[in-house]
Amino acid sequence: IKTQQYQTKRSTAEEGKEPDRNLRLEILAQVLDRKIPFLMTAHRHQDILTAIRIAEEFQFRLILDGASEAHLVLDDIKEAGIPVLVHPSMARPSQDRENMTFEMAKLLQQAGIPFAQQSGFEAYVPKTRVVLFEAAMSITYGLSFEDALKSITINAAKILGIADRVGSIEVGKDADLALFDGDPFEFVTHCVNTIIDGKVVSDAPR
Repeated sequence: IKTQQYQTKRSTAEEGKEPDRNLRLEILAQVLDRKIPFLMTAHRHQDILTAIRIAEEFQFRLILDGASEAHLVLDDIKEAGIPVLVHPSMARPSQDRENMTFEMAKLLQQAGIPFAQQSGFEAYVPKTRVVLFEAAMSITYGLSFEDALKSITINAAKILGIADRVGSIEVGKDADLALFDGDPFEFVTHCVNTIIDGKVVSDAPR
C-alpha cells in the first residue's frame, strides 16, 4: 500500500516537488507493475495461502520459496499458477519446517506445478548447499532422472524468466556448460570440463 501511495505521489507531484526517492519502494513498484516477480519465503501452509492471497490482491507475479508445507495446499498453488523453489533437503527441520517432506519435488511434479530445486542458505552455515545433491535426493524420493535434471536447468530458467538464454542446450543460447564423466548425480562423478561463453575455462577433473 505504501508503494502504491509512493507511485501516486511521484507521478502526480509538480515538477521539483516530488517526494524523496525511496529505492526500496521503487523496487516494489516494479513488482506491482509486473516487471519483476516477487520471491516470498513461506513454509507454513497458512503463510503460503496468505502469500497467494496478497499476490492476487495486488496482482503481482509471485514465486514461492521454501514452501515446506506446499504438499498440504497443492490445489491452491496450482489454481493460482505459482511456481515453487523447493526447500533444500539438507535444511534443518526447524519449527517452520517441521512438516517438510523429501517427496516435495515428486508431489509438485505430479500436481503439475512448476518448480525448481535450490541449494539453499542457512545463516548458521555460511555456505550454499550442493544443488546436484538436492536433485539426486529428489530422484531417491520418486522424481525421474529427466525431471530432476530439468528442475535444476530449464525449469529454473523458466521460473526466473531467462529461458531464452540459459537452461538448455540450443542454438543461440549462452554456451555455459558443465561436462561430467558419468551420472552428474552420483557422488563419485567428476566435472571434467567447464565452458563459459563457448570457451573452455577449466579441463581439470573436479
